[in-house]
Amino acid sequence: MKAIKENGKRFVNMDSQIQITGNREVLVDGCRKILEYNDIFVRVSTWEMTVNIWGSGLQVSDFGSGAIYISGKIQSVELEKNG
Repeated sequence: MKAIKENGKRFVNMDSQIQITGNREVLVDGCRKILEYNDIFVRVSTWEMTVNIWGSGLQVSDFGSGAIYISGKIQSVELEKNG
């Protein structure tokens, strides 16, 4: 049953991917909502988790297709399972 659920998520693009480039860029694909945003902290919700990005000089660019790009000096990325 779990395999069917996982395959279904991929089919409807509910799977999230996070790409970190050095300490200066984070791409969150599968972003549902920006929960909080300022120059030191960004919190976003995906289908299965909440992603917390800490740093300085953070800026968010919205690509409009469910992906956001966070740039600045990244200090940490934390993942929290929803529910």
